[in-house]
Amino acid sequence: MSRDISRRTLLTSGLGSLAAVTAFTSPTTGRARAALLGDPRTFPSPELTSYVDELTVPPVVRGAHTMVIGPSSHRFHRALNPAATWSYGGTEYFGPTIEAHSGEASQLTFHNTLGRHLFAADVDPTLEGASEDTRVRPPVSVHLHGAVTPPDMDGHPEDVFLPGTSKTYQHENRQQAANLWYHDHGMGVTRLNVYAGLAGMYLLRDQFDTGDAANAWNLPSGEFEIPLILADRRFHDDGSLNYRTLTTIPQGHWDGGQIGDRLTVNGTVSPYYHVASGLYRFRVLNASNFRGYNLFFSNRMPFWVIGNDGGLLDEPALTTSVRVTSGERTDLIVDFSGLRRGDHVDLTNDQEEATLITLATGAQVLRDVVRFIGTGAHADATRPPECLRGSAGQPQVLPVLATPARTRVVTLTQDLKLNRWPPTGMSLNNLCYSDDPIAMPRQGTTELWEIVNSTMEIHPVHLHLVNMRLVNRQAFDVVGYLAANPRPTMGTAWTPSPDKFLTGPPQAPHPWESGPKDTVACPENMVTRILVRFPTADELGFDPDAKFRSAHEMELQGYVWHCHILDHEDDCMMARYRLPDIRD
Repeated sequence: MSRDISRRTLLTSGLGSLAAVTAFTSPTTGRARAALLGDPRTFPSPELTSYVDELTVPPVVRGAHTMVIGPSSHRFHRALNPAATWSYGGTEYFGPTIEAHSGEASQLTFHNTLGRHLFAADVDPTLEGASEDTRVRPPVSVHLHGAVTPPDMDGHPEDVFLPGTSKTYQHENRQQAANLWYHDHGMGVTRLNVYAGLAGMYLLRDQFDTGDAANAWNLPSGEFEIPLILADRRFHDDGSLNYRTLTTIPQGHWDGGQIGDRLTVNGTVSPYYHVASGLYRFRVLNASNFRGYNLFFSNRMPFWVIGNDGGLLDEPALTTSVRVTSGERTDLIVDFSGLRRGDHVDLTNDQEEATLITLATGAQVLRDVVRFIGTGAHADATRPPECLRGSAGQPQVLPVLATPARTRVVTLTQDLKLNRWPPTGMSLNNLCYSDDPIAMPRQGTTELWEIVNSTMEIHPVHLHLVNMRLVNRQAFDVVGYLAANPRPTMGTAWTPSPDKFLTGPPQAPHPWESGPKDTVACPENMVTRILVRFPTADELGFDPDAKFRSAHEMELQGYVWHCHILDHEDDCMMARYRLPDIRD
């Protein structure tokens, strides 16, 4: 599948540095400067009062299950009219929480019953995988994010199925308990399909993290274990969802990153929730298209992070704040024992967006997340144990970081061309999805990936199939790096080593980032190092390099890795990779 040449010509070499910011904001850029300084820059939502609607908890389904992917209706706030949405399984917005058990297969069948795309006018047919037909026959692909799955069960972005057809996914769940999630992954329309409502939690249990009171650590369970799906959204005056952000970009053109101006949790704008005096477990997912969040409580009370994407940490991390970028999950234990009846404390955010996005959109911090109001009732107030792994009746400690057989430099690149709008495009290794070469790590080997971010914003990087361990981050001289290594024309691989341009000491991961990860935040002007072990076919019970055929008879092979800013992966920030046998 080749990328439209007219779009490729827009992605030309640019500085992606302070020099680019200077050019972008110079008086000669006309339309760009007007967009930065003029008002209104965006399509604002109606004014909405926080904490007036109660948090809803998604229903739970278990075992083999059939879900309709179809249209629905949902009211996001009491002051808004019901909005047309999409959902999995007949819910109003987002899907039910799926619970599965490690080592027990779960079979999920999805029927695509969609009609005209909910955001038909926002489809950009120049993006790879999208076309004019996408507006009337929306393709879908269901990816279980963080799961160890065969290639044909992974929700590959090109393995889509159209309205009137179905697909059954068989998940063997051969991994430890973890907070996974499922979401649409259709090529060229992921950002629109997820925004419409195609996402949901997938909680994998095991003999230790059972999901009930018999768990190995006496962690809160049942009504005291609550999923929190964070997603910023934008609304029209009639209450319907509005995908557009910038007034300067014609509808139907990729816009670089959808930024909402209202924060929803489980589909409700800044809700409240009644809590007993005691401990709660919150399974937090950032399902936003772009935004990251720095979460803390309004009274700055401490809480524990006990796990992240791939499962539990070795020990709880006591903290007063935690960051989650798009696609990341965090597992929190919060003690409300000091909250009296009628008192409240707010889960709050103070994460500011990248400079360029803030300048272009005027994006404001979305501070109001959830308000917790005390009921006066009492719950278990036993704090989590000092260790979560390694003691009797607990899972094994996380393995020691292995010595890599290879170091692989990968680059996050930003292109600047001021005669287009938006003036920036993103790519991995200076390549688009269909470009070669692709990464081909060998089964059974461990690699150190140095992710060099020369762009002006943070990117959460997600690898399908595998977990990774964050080693460190290190600042580097972006201007010097780019000046010494001019980037070739888009479509030519560009992965120069950053070693000569490192400017500061390595920074260790935050304690709450120390566990197994499938999505890692890669800040701007930093080299982020991750260790990845690529499993063998014998370990997996399937061949990760097996060829398979999509629903429309396309021969596919391998997995993908990408930025989890959904707009970026729909453009050029997604790449293929394969896992050949080490003997090949």
